[in-house]
Amino acid sequence: MVSLLAALIIVASLVPSGEISGALGLDKLEHFTAYFTLTLLCAGIVARATIPWVIVWVILLGLALEVAQALFTETRTADWADALANTTGVLTAWWLVRGRVGWAMSAEAWLAGRRRH
Repeated sequence: MVSLLAALIIVASLVPSGEISGALGLDKLEHFTAYFTLTLLCAGIVARATIPWVIVWVILLGLALEVAQALFTETRTADWADALANTTGVLTAWWLVRGRVGWAMSAEAWLAGRRRH
């Protein structure tokens, strides 16, 4: 699931953009939500010692995609406000789960124990 979401974010960031009409700031909310969700899912499947690397990796992914938009696409441009929204999503997710890293593994173990009874 995490790999699929990361791939979706990469593809969505690099495919040609169409004319997008919508409320002002909706784009930033989409960036925030994508990176928040990716970080939340990653934090659910890693050990506590690994989470700093996950945070760095997801932030670097967001920054790299903004640079890639500027360098490798003709219909996209790098936007530091997008990079800020990405990073804010990552840090918000980390802040919310910082004490519950590995939450998905714990939930899976709990469910496996419930099935045995």
